[in-house]
This record gives sequence, C-alpha cells and structure tokens, in this order.
Amino acid sequence: MWLMKDEQSQNNEQSMAEGVPAPDKKPVPKWKQLARKMVWPLHARYPNVIPNPHGEDKTYYRERDAETNAKSALDEGVSLRLGCIMVSEIFGPNEIETLYDGLEKIGWDRERTPVRDDSNIEWLKKQRLYGSEGRMPLGWIHRPEKAKKFVGVRYTAEFPKQFSSLLVTISQLTPSTTCLSVGFILTDKAALEYSNAINEPAKTTRVPKRRTRAYSIMGVEHVKEERARRIRQKYRNIGIEWLSKNFPGFFSSHCVSSQFPTAEFLSLEQFTPFDKDAPRDRGWEHWSRFVNIEHDFRSWTCSSVPSLKFSFDAARRDKISNHMTVALRWDTLNDEDLKTYGSDSLGSRTYFANERLNGIIARYALAAYLGEVLRSLKETRQSLSARLNARRSTSEVEKISEFFRRSIGVPSIAREVLALSENDSSFRWNATGFTQQSHRDE
Repeated sequence: MWLMKDEQSQNNEQSMAEGVPAPDKKPVPKWKQLARKMVWPLHARYPNVIPNPHGEDKTYYRERDAETNAKSALDEGVSLRLGCIMVSEIFGPNEIETLYDGLEKIGWDRERTPVRDDSNIEWLKKQRLYGSEGRMPLGWIHRPEKAKKFVGVRYTAEFPKQFSSLLVTISQLTPSTTCLSVGFILTDKAALEYSNAINEPAKTTRVPKRRTRAYSIMGVEHVKEERARRIRQKYRNIGIEWLSKNFPGFFSSHCVSSQFPTAEFLSLEQFTPFDKDAPRDRGWEHWSRFVNIEHDFRSWTCSSVPSLKFSFDAARRDKISNHMTVALRWDTLNDEDLKTYGSDSLGSRTYFANERLNGIIARYALAAYLGEVLRSLKETRQSLSARLNARRSTSEVEKISEFFRRSIGVPSIAREVLALSENDSSFRWNATGFTQQSHRDE
C-alpha cells in the first residue's frame, strides 16, 4: 500500500519505486498544469471513478493484478475452512450472578435428561465455595427443532443462522473466577468464506484519505488481506454480541469488543500452518499471510499431534489484542488420532482441537482479564492524580465510586491467580502438551 498526492515529482518517484514506468519528462503547458490542479481534488475524492489527471499506465496495473491474483490464490488441492470462532467471558465476584441468571434463563441450568442430582449452578457454587478447580463441558448445543436429530444432546438454544451448533465449556479457574467459553461452529457455507475471498480475483483499489488531497493505493494482496480481516471481524462480532446478550460478564460490562478473548480455528488440508520449513522467500502475496499462518515464529506445536498449532500473536496487525489463531492440518492425522471420532466433519475437527486446547483457552482468557483489570487500575489512578487538586463534579465522584465497587474482590483474585501459577499439577493437567518454536532455537 502506498500514498498518492498531487505532486508530479512525487508521483514519478513513487512510480519508479513500485516499478511503474514513469512518464517522460516534457514541458507541461501552464494551462494543463492549472487543469490538473483543478481536477486533482475530485480525483483524490473519487479516485476509482475520476481518472488521474497526471495519467497512469492502466495496462501495467491490469497485468500486475492478474499476476498477483494467480500468486495469491490457494494452490490446487489445498483446502482452507474457518471452522469455529471461540469467545470466552470471565465472571468474577461482581459478575457471577449474571452467569447463574443466564444459565437459568437459557435452560442450561439442568440437563434435558439429568444424570446427577445437583444442578449446574449448584455445582458452580460448590466449586467457588470450597475453592476447587474444575471443568464442566456442556458439550454440543443445537437448536430446539434439530436436537432430535443428534444423539446425546443435553442442551439447546437459539443462535445466529451463520452457525450450525455451539460447543460450550465452563471452567472454574480459581475460587473467585469462572470462565465460560462458547465455540460458534460455522455452517459449511460460511466456513468457505476465507477461501472464497482469497480465490476471488481482486483489483488494485484506491482509498481516499479523509480531509486530505491524497489517497492510498491498495494492491491485490492488500485487498485480499482486508477481505479476510473483515470476515474474521464479522463472525467475531456476531459471537461476542450473542454471548454478551445471554451471559454478560466482565468483558461485556467493562471492555470494548476488540478486547474480548477469542480464538479462531482453521481446518486445512494439503498445507502445513506455521511451518518452520516454509520457504524463506515466501512473499507477502502468499495467501497464508492473509489468515495469519504464514510463519512459525512464536507459534506453539502440539507434542502428540504436530499438525495442530496455534499462535497468540498472529492477529496483532488486526489490532485484536486477545486473539488466538488455531490451525490443524487434518489430512496428516493417523488412524490412532482419529479412532474416537466418527467423522471428519467440521464439528469433529473443532472438537478434536478443543479437547487439546480448552485448558489453554480458559487460562488465556484469565490472563486477558487480569490485563484489563490492571489497565483499569492504572487509568483510574491517573485520573485521580490529574484531578487531585481540582473540584470534582457529581459525575466524577460517581465514576470513582463505581471503580471501587468494581474492584471488590480484585486483591483476593490476585492472590488466587498467584497460587494457581505455582500449582504445577494444575498446569500439567490443563495447559501442557505444546512447545513453542522460536528462531532463536535454531
């Protein structure tokens, strides 16, 4: 992506830098210079409609676009599907009642065919009361009208049409913190949106810069990357909206949607994600960069299933601070890996990955929660310091009061998390099985 301004010299220099043939330098009549200056603001405002008054080589752009589209498409035989968006929410001392209310209202308090005497809410209360860790998988959630088609469905719910089912787990992390993770399994049609966006030919596009007489030029690779980003954001936002409506916890009440802890699951065939043996000259045009699986640096690999990998840092350039990218190459799994799975459906592949990652996902959400609590403490301290000698309005006093109400239980949570970090047996049981690859290891 580069910037275009109304300066012929800059235009020529940028053209040379990008490999665009610069126009011959000939004396330009003053009337033509004046006409260009008059037309340029309109061109800068509508660069894809009004031609560039300085001219441009359209044939060059057409040829380059065709070449980049071919390079950036999925290779023949490669399969890429977005299987699931996992959204997690944390419930501390101030939010736990909303979790109890949500479970009761949606009908997840008791199983459709109970196998134990106490309810899910009673189980959670005991865990929190006696300080026990634990995990309560609610399993697959289907729509009420489709539940009879599946064996062993314990709970049902209504959810957005873009998803075929939900995969839900409740984790008791410390006596004061509970994590609810909801995996939104995409329909077969929605799962192909990444592939379709990458394979669909794109054109070099000009994007106006607000309040300036300039615009950015997005090449084919940038257009496709932006398509993938919007798909990710779309399904992420749909999942966050549903969870916030039904189970409003800490992130729903105190954070913007970009701070929610989330994970996306990619199912692949004939391509290895986060591959340390990938060609070092693999360029920006390769499609794997658009879905953030192009390199292995700082990625984690499953010790028992090497084709299952994830990264915490993959979506940083999307300005999503708490997002995991999980990728599984399915066609390399052996019979031993697959013996307990009845099919190779998208749901089965997601379940396969979630079984090995749900402990890590819950603790990742807890880390994000602690980060947001710390941020809130710092912001409030700075606000109090700035207004120390100033007269405070009623609204400012109310904000301070709200902060202290919201901070109830934070010291005890900090102590509990410190104890959890020192619990080796809990770590070995819930958050091991993956090793990190770093270039420094080579």
